[in-house]
Amino acid sequence: MMALEPVSTTRDNIDFVETTHWSEKSLDQMTARDWRIFREDYGITSKGGDIDNPLRTWNEASIPSKLLSIIVDKLEYLEPTPIQRAAIPLALNQRDVVGIAETGSGKTLAFLIPLLSYILNTDKNYLEYEHQQEQNYNKPLGLILAPTRELAQQITKEAQKFGDRLGLNVVSIIGGHQYEETVHSIRTGVHVVVATPGRLVDSLERNIIGLDKCYYLIMDEADRMIDMGFEKALQSILSYVPSTDRLNSTIDSMIFHIKKRITLMFTATISPPIEKITKNFLIKPGYLYIGGAGEALDHIVQNFEYLGSATGGSEDFDSKRFDKLVRIIQQHSRESRQFSIIIFANYKRVCDLLSLELEKNGFRDNVVIHGSKTQELREKAISSFRSHESRILIATDVAARGIDVPNVSLVVNFQMSRKFDEYVHRIGRTGRAGNRGESYTFIDDSDSDVFIDLKKFLVNGGKKCPDWLIKHASTQSQVLRD
Repeated sequence: MMALEPVSTTRDNIDFVETTHWSEKSLDQMTARDWRIFREDYGITSKGGDIDNPLRTWNEASIPSKLLSIIVDKLEYLEPTPIQRAAIPLALNQRDVVGIAETGSGKTLAFLIPLLSYILNTDKNYLEYEHQQEQNYNKPLGLILAPTRELAQQITKEAQKFGDRLGLNVVSIIGGHQYEETVHSIRTGVHVVVATPGRLVDSLERNIIGLDKCYYLIMDEADRMIDMGFEKALQSILSYVPSTDRLNSTIDSMIFHIKKRITLMFTATISPPIEKITKNFLIKPGYLYIGGAGEALDHIVQNFEYLGSATGGSEDFDSKRFDKLVRIIQQHSRESRQFSIIIFANYKRVCDLLSLELEKNGFRDNVVIHGSKTQELREKAISSFRSHESRILIATDVAARGIDVPNVSLVVNFQMSRKFDEYVHRIGRTGRAGNRGESYTFIDDSDSDVFIDLKKFLVNGGKKCPDWLIKHASTQSQVLRD
């Protein structure tokens, strides 16, 4: 019998069915179909013109060898997360980026690696010149903005893991620290500043820090910054940073590999104010979406305790609601020995009362964080909760975003959030990294302003919508969008 010639995949006149998975191919063997499947596998979608292919492995990225060694060998980040796979190649190619992904998805590394690569690739002569100039000691090359002190501290801690090994000075500028501390920390020069908007504006006005050499700008949790009223502060900060096309001096031109400011923005949602900032301050950004709408919460079981007429939407302490809370905690602690619970309330007074009443009921291992707590007490509480010394964290929305605590097993909304977006951010504290999570929300008629959004969220996300919510008068006036 005559042997048949193997079918070539390059023949246009033959329909060839590809059977080799992308994971078995080298980079140069990847086809358009492979990349499509790769993106589907990791839940990556994008828009904004030509978007670089995602990262399959760390070794395939143009990351400086010193930095790559720290990532893989020292810190043992063995595989990129989806947001890192999508954002890093785009940012390394000097594109502005808008990344839409949940907290806990690895966003911090998604912007730190491009930033540190930029600094390491910056002309050595330029860096040496800058450090020799007394007037430039307080002028960072990169700026990272975060909405809260807690998130800024987490980013600083992560960045310093790299900076300490690379000889780069990373400094945080946040409330709760004296200005003298900032001056002391940058006295020998600063490469990266991590800051909250309000404190940074004050530092700029006091000439403690300068941004005219800062060509790399990162805004983390930009939607949260807008929600907290920092839109004007952001616009003020951006006026201090070089424009996207300015190279107006001999020294600036020594940054030979970059001709514009690079801006990376990460957010959980795209709202009109975010679109406005994107339009005004980013240049032809690539939009990266990780997961579909509601997909990030697929692994969170959402439970609701509907209490009918208004019983607990104020600063008054609701004892009946509290009795239900105790039963939920008792049941959860029996089911999971290694439990970690976050309880949210809308008022500082309610948080404090919850802590006292839980102690009376045997749950002494609880800590409280809200706006009236000093920075030292807040940091101590978060540290205690992270280390599992305390099993229950009671918080207002100051802790709803940015505090990255792994393995939170349950979130309880003792009071429903006033804004629906905050509800999503709250329950997003559990079910991180693909783990199963659970939430309980006490809700009553005083929360009816969020009922329509909650109903849309559940229906559009394929979740079971409670009968009381479907039939409630406040949800009958609008038709749900598909």
